[in-house]
Amino acid sequence: MPDQAPILQPFHQEDAIIEIDLHEVVSKLKKHYRLVLNFVYVCVGVAFLYSLIARPVYRSTARILVENKAPRITKVDDQVFTDYEDRANYYNSQIEVLKSRSVGQLAYDALGGYQPWGSLRGRGRDSGKLTEDERIGLLLKHIKVSPVRMTQIVEVSAEDVDPVLAAEIVNNWVNAYIVFSSMDQLIQRKSELETEIDQNLKYVKEKHPIIQGLRSEIEAIDAKIKGERQKSFNASVKVLDSGQVAKSPVRPKLLFNLIMALFLGGFSGVAFVFLLENIDQSIKNPSDIENFLHMPCLAAVPPYQPEKDAKDSFPCALVSAQDSRSILTERFRSLRTGIIYSNPDLSKKVLLVTSAGPSEGKTTSAVNLATAFAKFEGRVILVEGDLRKPALHTVFNKPCENGLTELLASEHMDFRKYVKDTGIANLDFISCGAIALNPAELLGSKKLGLLIEELLKHYDRIIFDAPPVLAATDAVVLSTKVDAVILVCKSGLTHRQAAIRSAKLIHSVHARVLGSVLNMVKLEDSKEYAYYNYYLQNAQKV
Repeated sequence: MPDQAPILQPFHQEDAIIEIDLHEVVSKLKKHYRLVLNFVYVCVGVAFLYSLIARPVYRSTARILVENKAPRITKVDDQVFTDYEDRANYYNSQIEVLKSRSVGQLAYDALGGYQPWGSLRGRGRDSGKLTEDERIGLLLKHIKVSPVRMTQIVEVSAEDVDPVLAAEIVNNWVNAYIVFSSMDQLIQRKSELETEIDQNLKYVKEKHPIIQGLRSEIEAIDAKIKGERQKSFNASVKVLDSGQVAKSPVRPKLLFNLIMALFLGGFSGVAFVFLLENIDQSIKNPSDIENFLHMPCLAAVPPYQPEKDAKDSFPCALVSAQDSRSILTERFRSLRTGIIYSNPDLSKKVLLVTSAGPSEGKTTSAVNLATAFAKFEGRVILVEGDLRKPALHTVFNKPCENGLTELLASEHMDFRKYVKDTGIANLDFISCGAIALNPAELLGSKKLGLLIEELLKHYDRIIFDAPPVLAATDAVVLSTKVDAVILVCKSGLTHRQAAIRSAKLIHSVHARVLGSVLNMVKLEDSKEYAYYNYYLQNAQKV
């Protein structure tokens, strides 16, 4: 009978402590390496294609010195202070002037207009419907003003698909700024006169003397502005370097784009792999068992892979009996050893093997574990505990009839009449018998307890192959009759929440859970697998 206190403490999923296992991270990347490579291929391909079809863009840069008057000296209570804030404000203001639409308007006029361009070859902008204001806005987008730190020097850059035009734009921009700086009062007066004309036209006609006088004043201001443009001179601004015609484009840069695409593709691929792994809520490795179920992983069992020159084939459940050198057999030997040393007083002789859901390998695990015990510590009997969908009789190729159902229904319960030979030394089994209509009642009956007591007089170990926990209450009921429970999970199939729910149900009836067996774990990349292969190869040479 099971102990009243479970071996494991009650747990909650949110209490799990997740540790970063570098080997696990590498394993995940190796598992999805093709996906990562696909991300890299796509990004590199897009970058290469873009570099081929993108229009080459050229940049021309001019450098100007924005000078200011000496800092203001302030005297307060016989203390002399130098006000540098006024200089800084002036410098920052000039930066904003260089970026302004007013300067852009002057540069646009000097260029005689501006033709926008598209980013791809053979796909120019349809500029016929653009207004002048929209053209100036597009021109501003290709102007960059960059102050040189700790100096009064400003770099002005212009970009265009035509290297000659890029140089013309930046030089005209600098000249427009110079004109704006020297003629800002004239420009302001011109703006005021244009506003006054608009207001007067509401009451008088265009040929009215007032309008004619205002027009004449505007013409005079335009003449002055034109003269200043031709001079291109101002005491507070000096052109250090004029814009030159670029010999090579600034973009696209094929090599740079390919390198960036390589890193971006790799990073995106790795990020997607971990996103995919996090979305996948199945249990995949032993650390998931420990972190989410709060129980030890007693054995991580890989898929069975027979040797290439093997002539005979047999079910996976019989590997421990037929192939003593396989790593799968070694894992069940290790499981057997772990159970024995977790139970030094040998009181835990009745084990139940179950799983959260179907097709997770509980029958295979039960048979291989029973075989491992039979080869080590005397007589073992396997009992079919799944009275709804039995499987043990198919493993041993025996009839299902005359099994546990009939045994529990008999008056004398002489189990010897129902025991079947497995063909494996020291290992017998009892099949299901007729499919029961009330399996939970049979498994929870006193007769089953009496049967276990009788079997223990003749066998050193009893192992029940129970139905899935979440399929019916049978496994939970049966867990109260045994000494310990082993929960089988299948890597990549058993849902995390299903396993947690199964463990909680078993704990709820105070059954004792030794731990879990994780099936179908890929161990090809693990050091343990490499050590085993090395040992096996050297053993064959001896």
